[in-house]
Amino acid sequence: MLIEGGRIDHGHHAGNAYNALHDAVEFANAVQVAMDNTDPKDTLIIVTADHSHTFTIAGYPTRGNPILGKVVGNDEHGEPMDHPQLAADGKPYTTVGYANGPGYADLGEETNSDARMNAPVGTGRVDLTEVDTRAPGFFQESLVHSSGETHGGEDVGIWARGPGAHLLSGTNEQNFIFHVMVHAGGLLEN
Repeated sequence: MLIEGGRIDHGHHAGNAYNALHDAVEFANAVQVAMDNTDPKDTLIIVTADHSHTFTIAGYPTRGNPILGKVVGNDEHGEPMDHPQLAADGKPYTTVGYANGPGYADLGEETNSDARMNAPVGTGRVDLTEVDTRAPGFFQESLVHSSGETHGGEDVGIWARGPGAHLLSGTNEQNFIFHVMVHAGGLLEN
């Protein structure tokens, strides 16, 4: 059986962390159902992804800071501040964002690259002070404007339980996973 969390991918490509993260929770629930209804002695369960996204965490949010909220840091005593941290442009920023995607605002009147290089600090960012960044329809900010967020380039994690799970640790090539499944299923002729 294959369970895919494809809507996680759709949420990321749209630059909408709310949808991506909520679907990731539902995916985790589906994996839990599989674990609760199988025996690890005879069922190999593998959880992984086929790619990453340009999704990232920014700043130093305090412990318990909402993942979809604005970054609230700690004061000089290590206590949470009572207001969001501000970027160099004097505007708050969110805990999560994307390196590219649709969540970019070109606030400058000039669009050529020379004008953008000399643009004042703040061009390209919306003031999020009064924006509910935890709302389902909020699209996280992105550094580079594109019609949709793209895949990232780092390795993705892999977790396994059951026969052959010990073979899946560290960094593996994608095609190796197939061979582990074939071995665990006894699908090779002796």
